[in-house]
Amino acid sequence: MQTGTSRGMKRLAGGAALAAAAAATVAMTMPATASAAPEVQPPTVVTAVDGNTLDITVTNPNVLNLLDAQSCGAVAFDATKLPAVLADPTVVLEPGFVAWATNPIERVVANAAGNAVKTFTTPELPDGAYAVLGECLSLTTVANPQTTMPQIVLVGGPLGGIQFGS
Repeated sequence: MQTGTSRGMKRLAGGAALAAAAAATVAMTMPATASAAPEVQPPTVVTAVDGNTLDITVTNPNVLNLLDAQSCGAVAFDATKLPAVLADPTVVLEPGFVAWATNPIERVVANAAGNAVKTFTTPELPDGAYAVLGECLSLTTVANPQTTMPQIVLVGGPLGGIQFGS
């Protein structure tokens, strides 16, 4: 039997997860400022192509801070859209802009050793070139996430998207 306290804790935990997810989504859209000291280190991101899916491994190098939790994630999008992201990072929030993004509740949360890691597999992607970016943020640096340089990866065969007549 579930007590009122148990239900309340579940609601609180669910609300905290949603708030963290919203913060992570907003953070991905905010450009980093040059004057801000990087309190959070960017992740290490390794991307491997497996047919038409990507295996994206995100390692969070930050050490757990219970007062300012740090988490990391990644996004993958059509590489031809990279100039738009560099000009205005908020475009990643537009419906259909990204091909894949880390689910906010699955972000890589820092651990005591500073080596938390997760591997994510995207759904099947159409043939083409994709840009993959990683980012880390904390509750106090939501407006200043630390990002990786974009990785450009090719998915599918070089002629996979071309149709030849019969």
